[in-house]
Amino acid sequence: MRMLFRHGVALVDQLAIDEGLSPAQYHVLLALAAREEDGGLPESELVRHLDASRAHVSTLVRSLQAAGLTLDWRDSGDRRQVRLAVTDAGWALLERLGERQEQVLRDFVAGLDRTEIMEIIADISARYLGLGGQ
Repeated sequence: MRMLFRHGVALVDQLAIDEGLSPAQYHVLLALAAREEDGGLPESELVRHLDASRAHVSTLVRSLQAAGLTLDWRDSGDRRQVRLAVTDAGWALLERLGERQEQVLRDFVAGLDRTEIMEIIADISARYLGLGGQ
């Protein structure tokens, strides 16, 4: 079962790699995109969300900025706080990856039976949503 889940994750990771992103960079873009309507995500919250060191997150963010995929600015209410957001180029990349990801995952689950699909859903629910026991 875990092998199926890992295979699905590897397929998605490979899509990011094909676009020149590491899986970690892709996760950063997704986290920032999810908070678009909040006026950007404070870098400190991104560090907590990714459960990574500030130095690692800073390196990821700088590489995404160098590629023109993210931008940062000082929060007007708290100049100590740096906020992050996805650029138009970053959104275009996320759109492209989302379309490719959808097709790859459709193809992946087409080869699974109902029981395997339900086990993957349970694993995702437990791992990422905190639902169910583990």
